[in-house]
Amino acid sequence: MNIKSLRAFVTILDQRSFQDAAAILNTVQSNMTAHVRKLETELGCKLIERAGTIRATPDGTRLERRAREILRLHDLAVADLRYQGKVAGTLRIGAMETTAARRLPPVLLQLGRECPDLRLSLTVGSTGILKDMMLRREIDCAFVARPMEGVFASEPVFEETLQLVRPTASADPLHADDLEAYPLLAFRTGCTYREQAERMFEHAGITPVIHEFGSLDAIAGCLRAGMGQAVLPKSYFESSGASKTLHSYELPRNLAECPTYLVRLAQGENRLVDMLAHLVHGASGIAAGKDTIRNHL
Repeated sequence: MNIKSLRAFVTILDQRSFQDAAAILNTVQSNMTAHVRKLETELGCKLIERAGTIRATPDGTRLERRAREILRLHDLAVADLRYQGKVAGTLRIGAMETTAARRLPPVLLQLGRECPDLRLSLTVGSTGILKDMMLRREIDCAFVARPMEGVFASEPVFEETLQLVRPTASADPLHADDLEAYPLLAFRTGCTYREQAERMFEHAGITPVIHEFGSLDAIAGCLRAGMGQAVLPKSYFESSGASKTLHSYELPRNLAECPTYLVRLAQGENRLVDMLAHLVHGASGIAAGKDTIRNHL
């Protein structure tokens, strides 16, 4: 069995589409079809059901388990011989903007110091956008505000506490009258912080006016201008200097607790993501990261 054919087969199953799989592997759909037919001819059985939703046949399911393991071992062998102990290549990271701005810089600085040949690519987006990017294999991992199941593996890495931030002081900021006084400034649909804010308004029995923004700086600027209110992590509010001009209020525990998770695809190994995870877990004592990385070389 050809490695390229096995990779095509697995990617088609992941994407449930010949066309999307071809785009990920930078080829054309006819090549993907040819790879599957080659495997089916070689093995003497049908591997993929093409009518309706793309899915593996019972024989295809059995091959899928073996194929993923073969590809994992193949990629590890290539990496070991290509880099021969050096950490190189590109680590593609996705993150929510608040995490990218406040949590990741010291971690990425340490990773860059320990692995000078490593290149980093950081994409900022909402939880929903980053999930789709991982499914399309456009990023290797993501920092998001909720765990993901199925093909993903999730681990909590940062504890975040959400607060309501307003331009003016309030004796009862969660009362419906006070909440209605300002529009909600939020990221676009798919942001977990926005979802928590919408639950807060729903609990108060009101439907907020929502102004959508594409960046954290824009939300912060409009907050300072008195344009509206927002739900943001306490870590951002305290470190940005906004606490001097704005007012923050605690949310109920079920809305306030919002851990950040490091999410990756469950199948296969990625030692670059492993190193990043160890550094993130040791972020409170970043100097320990050096020994952690060395153990993965």
